[in-house]
Amino acid sequence: MSTHRIGLIGCGGIAGAWIRAVAEHDECQIDWAFDLDAEAATRRAEEVSGQAITDLDKGLASDVDLVVIGTPTSSHPTLVQQAAAAGKHVMCEKPMDLGLDDCRKMIDACEAAGVQLAIGHSLRFWGAFLKTRKLIAEGAIGTPVSGSIDRLGTAKAQAAEEVEPAADHWRNDPANTGGHALEGFIHELDFTRSVFGDVATVTCEIGEGRAVDGFVSPQIIQGVVGFENGAVVTTRTGSTVGVPTRGYWIAGSEGGLRFDGWGGPVELYRRDAEDVELVECEQVYAYHLELKDLTDAIDGVHARPENDGANGLANVSLGLALYRAYETGSRVSFTDGVADLPQGYRNLKY
Repeated sequence: MSTHRIGLIGCGGIAGAWIRAVAEHDECQIDWAFDLDAEAATRRAEEVSGQAITDLDKGLASDVDLVVIGTPTSSHPTLVQQAAAAGKHVMCEKPMDLGLDDCRKMIDACEAAGVQLAIGHSLRFWGAFLKTRKLIAEGAIGTPVSGSIDRLGTAKAQAAEEVEPAADHWRNDPANTGGHALEGFIHELDFTRSVFGDVATVTCEIGEGRAVDGFVSPQIIQGVVGFENGAVVTTRTGSTVGVPTRGYWIAGSEGGLRFDGWGGPVELYRRDAEDVELVECEQVYAYHLELKDLTDAIDGVHARPENDGANGLANVSLGLALYRAYETGSRVSFTDGVADLPQGYRNLKY
């Protein structure tokens, strides 16, 4: 197998996850780290005994064969197309982009250049999520028919007069992030699709900023997702005051699965068993598995990575459909797993 030499584009917090993933991969090494912030590039380069660069063209002209892109979402389309034009395989952090048009351009650019494209949806490789997928593939619960995917954090109660504008950071503006469904919950949307397949319809309600007894409620996004195979899943994300309600369950034709923690264990309910079975999960670093899946595709072990560009586009499509369904107050339909949205549609508000 070949050794993959990697360029790191973007040296913020997520870069640390990919540095660890590369360190655990015997066939990979990071040659250089690029960032517009020279100090950030230097710090990351020192971690990997590589070179710090602030000229991306110079890095792309080197003999690395793979780049990892961990920059703000709005920069993804340009960077992916630039890397593809230089003949580099690409691992791009999620979300792929904030609109479907640029997602398609990224896919087309990589296909035209003959390079692999993977989008960083690591959650499907994480302990309990990975074990759940394996149990389903083994037929442990029959055919999945319904589920509930909840990722709700805990918020502090805020009095109306104490609410302050969000700090000036790119992540605080939905126009930059696509909103929480694309910035964070897109991980769970990806996992849901990995279990249930192509989406057929979506409805959604959003509760945000309601004044109740002098306090302001945090945002909650609640969707109902219908799949082409007839399965129905409820999805919820956002925050509640004081009570964390994270939890995931999947019901099948012959049993069910449930877990709360990402590391497991997974509760397995079999049709004929009186007691629940606790299934322990492998504690393998998800980013390592994700990187290996991409390098295996590069090396011809399989044709494409699980998290290829088409999968990334479908996840963005599902996130956007939640917002569109709320805006219009009507169901959003899908064609071949991709939402039927107006040309250029993006979420700029929620």
